[in-house]
Amino acid sequence: MAIIHVLGADIPHHNKTLLAFFNEVLTTEVPCSQARKFIVVTQDMALAEQFPNLSIDCVASKKQLAQVVIELAKNRQTLFFCHGQFNPLLWLALLSGRIRRHQLHWHIWGADLYEASRSLKFRLFYTLRRRAQRRVAAVYATLGDLSVYQQKNPKVPGHKLYFPTKMATTPQTTAGEPANQPLTLLVGNSGDPSNRHCQALTHIAHRFGQAVKVIVPMGYPDNNQQYIAKVSAHASQLFSSGQVEIVTEKLNFDAYLKVIDRCHLGYFIFARQQGIGTLSILIDKNIPFVISRKNPFWRDLAEQHLPVLFDEDALDREIIQRARQQLTHHDKAAIEFFSPGYLQGWRDMLQRLEGME
Repeated sequence: MAIIHVLGADIPHHNKTLLAFFNEVLTTEVPCSQARKFIVVTQDMALAEQFPNLSIDCVASKKQLAQVVIELAKNRQTLFFCHGQFNPLLWLALLSGRIRRHQLHWHIWGADLYEASRSLKFRLFYTLRRRAQRRVAAVYATLGDLSVYQQKNPKVPGHKLYFPTKMATTPQTTAGEPANQPLTLLVGNSGDPSNRHCQALTHIAHRFGQAVKVIVPMGYPDNNQQYIAKVSAHASQLFSSGQVEIVTEKLNFDAYLKVIDRCHLGYFIFARQQGIGTLSILIDKNIPFVISRKNPFWRDLAEQHLPVLFDEDALDREIIQRARQQLTHHDKAAIEFFSPGYLQGWRDMLQRLEGME
């Protein structure tokens, strides 16, 4: 029985983080008799050379990947572990039986679990996808995403598993309590509308007035100029003295850390689980953040006894300072979604599945 890991969408930053984790960490933590097999959608056909401890087949499109997986799935002894967003053709293959229920294990990364689009095309597809999501051997996810999934699919086994978030490798300078300087807020983690930037800016203006500085990173995704213009116009209406800085260039990881270092509070009112990487960096830097109750990751934060500030609740500088103090005194090494805490979930998953071979 073979196990093949599937990265079914071309998301370079997430895919490379995961491949590096397998190549550099799990190869040692959970040794395997042979190189673990991956199929990856990528435009970088030299990707495999970067991860010599893995056996990686690169394909150029989601369609090609689906064709390869469906062909391999004809051997019903072959199992697939799908990391994150797998593409629509794989969902349909699962629904039609070309991939059998026992063959597919799914690590939920968030987006595929939620139905955010209002497009008619997507609404129709969501109906099919919802049916397909019931037809998996097991799911792996954050505590919050497991709670969302298992409300609808209580019979499918679920296991807690965290993405190996990339963190700062060296201690970083962090912004302290704002004494005689304006409260500086980081709004959102990208230029995607799921960040609900305009709503967040409205709430900030209402709660804190004009004596703030707001940084909005919007360099990703590509071709979002129209949405950037909308957010910029809304910011100009709310803040009259240029308090809002919209970052339109793509930031590498180190540059992003420098932006975070300037901030005293994060503001992330996603209506689903999203942005765990940024939230983890903020926790590590003792910077509190605001989230929506619709983001089920609050369950994971609460389980780890971390402060949870909801956008829907009262919020002032005293509450923010208490949260900062709580983070400062928290034992970060004990957080399950930090390294090394998340390693146990990966050990358990690999030992369980590879033990079936």
